[in-house]
Amino acid sequence: MFSTKRAYLILLLEGLASSGVQMVTIRQTVAFVGSSVLCTSIIISCFLGALALGYFFGGKTAPEKFSRALLFNLVGAIALFGIGLSYPFVSMFFLSIADISFGLPILGNPLVHLFAFCFLVMSPLVFLLGQTVPLLLNTADQETRKSEAAGSATAISTVGNVVGCLLTSLVLMYFLGVGYSILVNCMILSFCVLLVLRPEKTVLKPMLLSITSLSLAVAFVANVRMPNQLFAATTPYSDIRVEATDGGKRLVINRSSASFIDAETRQGWPYIEMMKSAIFADDVAGKDILVLGAGGFTLSAEDTKGANFTYLDIDPMLKSVAEGDFLGEPIKGDFVTQDARAFLLTNEKRWDVIVVDLYTNAATIPMHTATFEFFSLVSERLTENGKAVLNIAANPRLTDRYSQTMDNTVRLAFSRCVTDITSYDDSLQNLVYLCGKRSSGVDRVARAYFDDTTRVTVDGYLSALHGSAR
Repeated sequence: MFSTKRAYLILLLEGLASSGVQMVTIRQTVAFVGSSVLCTSIIISCFLGALALGYFFGGKTAPEKFSRALLFNLVGAIALFGIGLSYPFVSMFFLSIADISFGLPILGNPLVHLFAFCFLVMSPLVFLLGQTVPLLLNTADQETRKSEAAGSATAISTVGNVVGCLLTSLVLMYFLGVGYSILVNCMILSFCVLLVLRPEKTVLKPMLLSITSLSLAVAFVANVRMPNQLFAATTPYSDIRVEATDGGKRLVINRSSASFIDAETRQGWPYIEMMKSAIFADDVAGKDILVLGAGGFTLSAEDTKGANFTYLDIDPMLKSVAEGDFLGEPIKGDFVTQDARAFLLTNEKRWDVIVVDLYTNAATIPMHTATFEFFSLVSERLTENGKAVLNIAANPRLTDRYSQTMDNTVRLAFSRCVTDITSYDDSLQNLVYLCGKRSSGVDRVARAYFDDTTRVTVDGYLSALHGSAR
């Protein structure tokens, strides 16, 4: 039997770790499926479903098995958290399932892969942790009514959930990185094991402590040592690494080749050179150029032509990695750390050129930066004779609904759009749009992507099944 204070402390720590599972799963899968609302909904749905099952089956555990079940659940959760959500395992899982399902209808969809991961890896972990509340209700000394005890236990666990969300995403991931976030959560669960073991006299104590210690050691290797060797930086938003290639370097962000720079010419990918041609077609000396989506800062790496470049990206670590490992020199321009749409909403400055190149993984533009409202905001922030240069991943033949509607969306938000393409293959390619500021009204009836629907995300996933850009 546990004292009420001990039981509440375990509930608080379990709740904290449980929400950490959700945050880490969302973050670790970004590199493989993106960060759309569809991905988040699948993760949250699986999390809540597993939590409900944990509550249900935890309440059905036989009275004589409460303490042992709690111990085994916590020890198993540490192993699943530290190994199952580590980058090496997550990468192996998604790459393997992608190879197995390649070319198969429905099964080849990244959302199906995400559901499989949540069902096979995340859900069992949440199921084990979810049993903590009903199990502790039966092991703790209860001097109050069952309804009051249940309400208090649920409240304490929920408070842990709230603290865990904030701690994991805003503190641990930001200051320590994803790997250490997982390790800290595993250590929190290990402390719960000690709290449960202390009053218990069981012959299994040495074995459980050994398994817990081994799981922590494996978690440290899988989440700290190995990622440190793989990546230049891991942040709340991205896994960033720099690779040497023939003739230059490649900056890889969330498994997407975000940028390339030639060692001699300082030039970038073909679509980047197209964008540079559009930017520098006119005299830009003294002009203000805003780049939404910094990538490798290659638009100005070769020459600025006297223009004032301002790069914007949500990831604060990108600049230091680019300067130290990719460019090998300070960036040519200023750097602002903020969400692209939030920046445009709060900063009313007019720009001579606005470049939009926003991706979370290989072929997924963040939903809130792929709608008519966003592109209209870009248009509003242009000077009267300003121009927007957009990199859009779409099929150049416009043979699918996503590519057709994205093309309509861009042309609806701007005036005088012309398009250049890197390839005419029947798959997702980099389409570079050069557009002018819109000066007239808009027909809302036209087929386009708007903020109040999720069609851009759904259509984009369907289109991505046929190929990817870059």
